[in-house]
Amino acid sequence: MDNRPIGVMDSGVGGLTVLKEITKILPNESYIFIGDQANLPYGQKRSETVRKLTKRIADYMVEQNVKMFVIACNTATAAAYEYLKAILPIPVIGVIEPGSQMAAKASKSGQIGVIATNGTVRSGDYERLIKRANQAVVVSSLGCPEFVTMVEEGLAGTVEAQVAVNNRLAWFMDKPIDTLVMGCTHFPILEKEIQNVMGDSVTLIDPGVATARQVRDNLSVHDTFAVDHQTGSRQFYTTGNPDDFAKVADKLLGTPITAVKLDI
Repeated sequence: MDNRPIGVMDSGVGGLTVLKEITKILPNESYIFIGDQANLPYGQKRSETVRKLTKRIADYMVEQNVKMFVIACNTATAAAYEYLKAILPIPVIGVIEPGSQMAAKASKSGQIGVIATNGTVRSGDYERLIKRANQAVVVSSLGCPEFVTMVEEGLAGTVEAQVAVNNRLAWFMDKPIDTLVMGCTHFPILEKEIQNVMGDSVTLIDPGVATARQVRDNLSVHDTFAVDHQTGSRQFYTTGNPDDFAKVADKLLGTPITAVKLDI
């Protein structure tokens, strides 16, 4: 048993979609979440810059004595996962590999779409890992950086958001995909808008669900679950404006939270 917290990070609030899935299946665990809003968006930055930003958060998490570091950001996973996995003294979990495996299993036609930040699309990681799971799959990837901005501004559920999603995802209309990976942790917040465009015949993949299962499996293998009777704590930090973070986080998590400004 291990009562140390699990560290979870994102470039902003989107990673809370991953945290929400993890807490569903691991409610007794404690968590520290950091949203790096001061440096948002990651998807438009060079991979070297994203790696440095992610490492500084990872270093802070290690100082807080977390037992696992979850990179709940696709862009950061693409830029820093392998690097941090090699140098950190704790397990590191990313979101791309679990999401890729989930998509490969879900697709019946072998035609899979991926929407992500430009940085994640440039990395080619989703296509590489989906094809590792099923070499015959055809992957069509589209960068949707404006979706991140809409979510951070709290526009999910508005007509403005639906129009923007309609316009961007029209790119897929001549592509016979049956599965679409929401390859940015902000995007499940726009799931309704995305499903409206793609139609019910297209299965949406939320990598956060698969990531949560991988977190659970890792704790099981290493026997590092928290004790069953403990009530897990939740700590939320942002490098940006705590009030802005909390407004979106409250709606996303369905419960009021208090965010603390973190200067690192």
